[in-house]
Amino acid sequence: MKQPQRLSRAYLICQVVGWGAYGLLGVAMVQAFGYARGPMGLTTFLGAMIGGLASHLWREVILGRGWLSLNVGRLLPRLMAGIVVTALVVEVTVWMVGLYITHAYTWQTSTPAIIFSTSFNWVFIILLWTAIYIGTHWFWRWRDSEIQRLKLEVLARDAQLDVLSAQLQPHFLFNAMNVLRALIPEDPARARDLVTELSDLMRYALQAGRRERVPLGEELTVVENYLRIESARFEERLRWRMDVDPGVRPLLLPPMLLQMLVENAVKHGIAASDVGGEVVVSAQHSNGAVCLKVTNPGQLGRQGGTRIGLTNARERLRLLYGERATLRLSSDDGRVEAEVTLPAERAP
Repeated sequence: MKQPQRLSRAYLICQVVGWGAYGLLGVAMVQAFGYARGPMGLTTFLGAMIGGLASHLWREVILGRGWLSLNVGRLLPRLMAGIVVTALVVEVTVWMVGLYITHAYTWQTSTPAIIFSTSFNWVFIILLWTAIYIGTHWFWRWRDSEIQRLKLEVLARDAQLDVLSAQLQPHFLFNAMNVLRALIPEDPARARDLVTELSDLMRYALQAGRRERVPLGEELTVVENYLRIESARFEERLRWRMDVDPGVRPLLLPPMLLQMLVENAVKHGIAASDVGGEVVVSAQHSNGAVCLKVTNPGQLGRQGGTRIGLTNARERLRLLYGERATLRLSSDDGRVEAEVTLPAERAP
């Protein structure tokens, strides 16, 4: 929140210092020709002030029309036209000040050649000012994007570590191994499947931090593997159902986002209950958005945990999508629902 204030303050300082220095330099130059003690020095300095005001108004046009969000091909023609118009406005204003206020100019000395040369000078000055301003803006935008990218990488790694720490807890592996040991003599084929599913789940968790977004289909496969493993553990206490639109599988989402919500549902909704219940995973596509829902038995006020995973997920969504994505928790009639809405995007 403090950066825009710093940038505005820096802009104001640069304007005052830059145009003030330009005016003093102009006075020094005309002094070398013996005009500084007369009206020409005053006109030169006032011209610098007029140029500073005009450049500020030109900046308001750039910002007000949203030109900084345009690509280079659309931006350059607008900038060139605006530079010429701004320079001509400054030239005419300075000329009128010199003609009618400071009397540095006369109609006789205001020849087309002089007016053309001074107009060209103002075009160059405004062009230079615009290049510095646009370049500075692009630099800060690139810097902010790099900071956001690095933050996202850190959060992705944190999410990966959170999931691994939760799944590699001794009791998780102990329970999984106990389930496998019981299944090997009774159902060897099912035991082999569980080993494969556990391996796929761990591999996906390890690789998740390397990607910013993954297809929803990959995440759903991992979620199904996780639920099969937990179903072998909880048996009849865990029932689960997938309600997924076929068209959503190629759409993208941050890795481990849905998996984290399902893991919370099992941990707080099934493991915490003696009778268990049903976990429902829903993925729908409508009006350019993807809606993901995970529902489990329980109540929000009675669920423990630090909610670090939810805080992490919200921050990742904010960095990736801004205000276009939301994560909400709600509780009604003995059921807890986690709902994520994010823009429907496909891999390029």
